Amino acid sequence: MGRSAHRTDGDSLPAEVTTFVGRRHELGEARKLLSTSRLVTLTGPGGVGKTRLAMRIADQARRAFPDGVVLVELAEVRSAELVPHAVALALRFRDEPSGWSAENLAERLADKHLLLVLDNCEHVIVACALLINRILTRAPEVHVLTTSREAMKIGGEYTYAVPPLPVPTWNVDSRAADLAQYDGVRLFLDRAQARAPGFVMTERNAPHVAQICRRLDGIPLAIELAADRVRALPVEQINARLSSRLRLLTTGDRSASARHQTLLASITWSYDLCSELEQLMWARLSVFPSSFVVSAVESVCTGDGLAADDVVDLLTELVEKSILTREEDAGPEARYRMLGTLREFGHERLVESGESRSVQKRLVVWCTRLARRYREGWFGPGQQEWSSRLRTEHQNVASALGFALDARDPAQAMSIASDLNLYWVTAGLISEGRHWLRRGVEESEPGTPGRATAMRWLAYFSFYLGDADLVPQLISDALIELGPEPAPGDLAYLRFVEGMSQLAESDPHGAQAPLDQALRLFASTDDDVGKAHVLLGYGLTQWLCGDLASAKALLQECLQLTGQHVESTLHSSALMNLGMVVWDAGEPAAAEAMVLEALQLKVHDEELIGQAMCLDALAWFSVTHDPQRAATLAGCAETAWRRSGASIETVSALSKFRDASLEKLGAKFPDRVLASLMASGAELSSAQALAYATGMQERGSANDDRTEVFRPLTNREWQVAQQIADGLGNRQIAGRLAISPRTVDAHVAHILEKLAFSSRAQVAAWVAERQREPRG
Repeated sequence: MGRSAHRTDGDSLPAEVTTFVGRRHELGEARKLLSTSRLVTLTGPGGVGKTRLAMRIADQARRAFPDGVVLVELAEVRSAELVPHAVALALRFRDEPSGWSAENLAERLADKHLLLVLDNCEHVIVACALLINRILTRAPEVHVLTTSREAMKIGGEYTYAVPPLPVPTWNVDSRAADLAQYDGVRLFLDRAQARAPGFVMTERNAPHVAQICRRLDGIPLAIELAADRVRALPVEQINARLSSRLRLLTTGDRSASARHQTLLASITWSYDLCSELEQLMWARLSVFPSSFVVSAVESVCTGDGLAADDVVDLLTELVEKSILTREEDAGPEARYRMLGTLREFGHERLVESGESRSVQKRLVVWCTRLARRYREGWFGPGQQEWSSRLRTEHQNVASALGFALDARDPAQAMSIASDLNLYWVTAGLISEGRHWLRRGVEESEPGTPGRATAMRWLAYFSFYLGDADLVPQLISDALIELGPEPAPGDLAYLRFVEGMSQLAESDPHGAQAPLDQALRLFASTDDDVGKAHVLLGYGLTQWLCGDLASAKALLQECLQLTGQHVESTLHSSALMNLGMVVWDAGEPAAAEAMVLEALQLKVHDEELIGQAMCLDALAWFSVTHDPQRAATLAGCAETAWRRSGASIETVSALSKFRDASLEKLGAKFPDRVLASLMASGAELSSAQALAYATGMQERGSANDDRTEVFRPLTNREWQVAQQIADGLGNRQIAGRLAISPRTVDAHVAHILEKLAFSSRAQVAAWVAERQREPRG
């Protein structure tokens, strides 16, 4: 049969009836793929905008296809056998007497040069794959663009996962004009103004618009459905009602397919395409409010019909079906995430199944083990890996704590919260840690396992947050819980907390006796973590009492102990405290070097309270010889304290140094100038504050739109680089420069990063070249 009998009548793309918003990057990436591959599949969850993006891509590609661009809508095709017929109908081919098949359809397309767009393939995925494979084989000038919730999985296919629209973070404090730059917000405004022409985003309602878009995961369908409600509800009420988003967003475009008229219908469509085991996994995964790893799923989601051996395959299938996404650059163990709207749907299925409590309980058990492993592994070379892991798992842990308390199991909640005591402090989450500990104590009976430990840490956090007056009663209650003969370690921790509370109350002399007792008690245990804490606090106390020799000895012992364990957080704190002692002893250059080194480690470790104390100390050191630097660093410290959730007033004996330095700065600068200098420091990030403090950022640039002009290396980094050029390893360098191996590790990492090198050999060559010319 000739070509005229099977001609296509040009394009069949529908005209756009609403504004196309954003997607510049996605359009570019997908067009690039289509120019190099004859089959491109746009994947993603329901409502993410695959169809709309495909229409725009196809429209922009018209000129490349002389025989046109043809859209085949498969949403309503219920039988796999009808897929070739639907394609032939869209191509406007005359009926084939024997019926249409993949074979004869491919034959009719053999001489065509067109783009075939197959929309919504997921429910007939096998038939589509077979047809496309045949077309690509027989029709060399035909290109195919498909949209599907999973890939075709045939040779030559390139897939592009369509992401949700960019939306603001939860920390919404930007101006309306800034928020309107996000594509998700722009889509909401466009659709809301179409429904209610008088609607405008103001500074007052902008945070609610931003939160709506964020809570809807940037899914275009969900945002459009929410915007449709603006005609009847103010955005404040829409935002408040999104706790049941699947029920709220129940109306939509009546001309759209049934499954696209509501968010619930779209997600239900995806759910119905899953196998029973995939549906079961989807429901159980909803217990994770954040991303999760395979090992967590194996512990939390298996049993009762789902085997551990099935986990990886099921996760893979849910990724393929766009229910899950795998996070890029998540580290050595793969992490997966589910959009909030899909999680809410899964949670409803989990509740319906009656499994909700049992799955929640397994999450609590898993988080209990995780917290214990964190406590056991924190004091050592894996410290930063554990801290990073806990930051990633934070939301899962918080949910587990809530589940445990809701299930009237305060012992489990206290166990988790107590084991994470160092996490709450170093991550700047002391208030949250105290919240969980307080609830556990309040909701438990006397004699509950772990209650005394929870009281101990509750007392510790209380003085950190300025409630030192609560500490004596909590210590007394903890002693009652422990009974007449408490273990040495338990008593040592209570005496440590008592001493630190006295220090916080500006009574360093009163802190000496309990801290001395704590140190002697820890000597009879193998608890080096507790001993390091006491050495750190006792050294600071002795300094504030005027005994510089004792302070130095205690802090040097702490440095030695933490160095043996290759630990960083307490090590850098000891280095910082020793720097303050040395400064008081009249050795400013040595003091500054120590505190700068401590600050570098604190920034690397993301330890906020330590950063704040280092920056404050450096400001004190600079008041006399460089008041501008002192004022800027004081501003940096204010921001660090605010982010940490604590305050320098926690140790009021230290706050006097800050008050004195600010008083001296007030005498050197007019109020307006001092405020400006401090404000410029307050705007700097942790990394920028470090750069300013170490001299990597030229003086004055903190006040100049934060433009950074970096010097190549600090003096200490230059020394380390010279040792690298001499062929020394990190431990040898540590010994030669009398610093810790961990500090050398940090310096080497900074050197490689700043010089954009990937090997020590490059550093050695760079040093050799510099040593042949004057360094300046």
